Amino acid sequence: MNERTDPDSRALARAGDTRHPAFLRVARRYTRRRISRRLDGLWVSGLDEARAALAGRPLIFAANHVAWWDALLLLPLDEALGGLGWAVMDARNLRRLPFLGWVGALPLDRSSPERSRGCLQACAALLDRPGRALWIFPQGRQRPAHLRPLDLRPGVQTLHATSGVDLVAVSIDYVFLERPRPAAIVRFCPPISGADTADEALLPAVEGAILDGLAVIDAAVREATDGRRARTHPHDPLPGFTPLVRPARLLPARRSTDGR
Repeated sequence: MNERTDPDSRALARAGDTRHPAFLRVARRYTRRRISRRLDGLWVSGLDEARAALAGRPLIFAANHVAWWDALLLLPLDEALGGLGWAVMDARNLRRLPFLGWVGALPLDRSSPERSRGCLQACAALLDRPGRALWIFPQGRQRPAHLRPLDLRPGVQTLHATSGVDLVAVSIDYVFLERPRPAAIVRFCPPISGADTADEALLPAVEGAILDGLAVIDAAVREATDGRRARTHPHDPLPGFTPLVRPARLLPARRSTDGR
């Protein structure tokens, strides 16, 4: 079918898709290496259930936004899900960092409510088949994971109203597990039914699910660190979580040449 008349190509163009598959493959390898070296690994829970759900239907993934690392985490997370995913990103930031569009970021024009709604509706139109996913950070800005309320914004409601698909809340936190760099910890929550959740109930349901996931992370961290000997091995497990990206071994500290 001619690209100009292919409905899927037209939908991708309206959403602002500029994905470069070759660049994406390189970026995924680079990101996994950087997470391994700069963080204490990437630990996940609920991934198998989320992967199975995505194989049977399109999904929206709504995550809390803690740090700039979050965007990098999406690359190995989305790859592990096994589908085709995009992430909604502020259009101004995307113009400054166009390479993020090459790995699947779609522009969100926030200059007016009408333009913002139009962008979100164009993005939601891509959720037309199993295996397709759209990531969004409903907070719209970085906020420490412990702050309450999460202050979610209504953009995710527009996505849901347009697509009607199920939604998976994703909880993200960064925790020091007896190592000098924090571990990235991610919890995929059970899907929220798009058909059974009314628009006005959606944001409370998403917030509640993200908070439940953060509580699961807190419980695992307490079990991993309370009342046990200090962690001595970089691959020591976090209870209930598996390493999607294993941490690199820390090199011994160098002694300075002046003897200090």
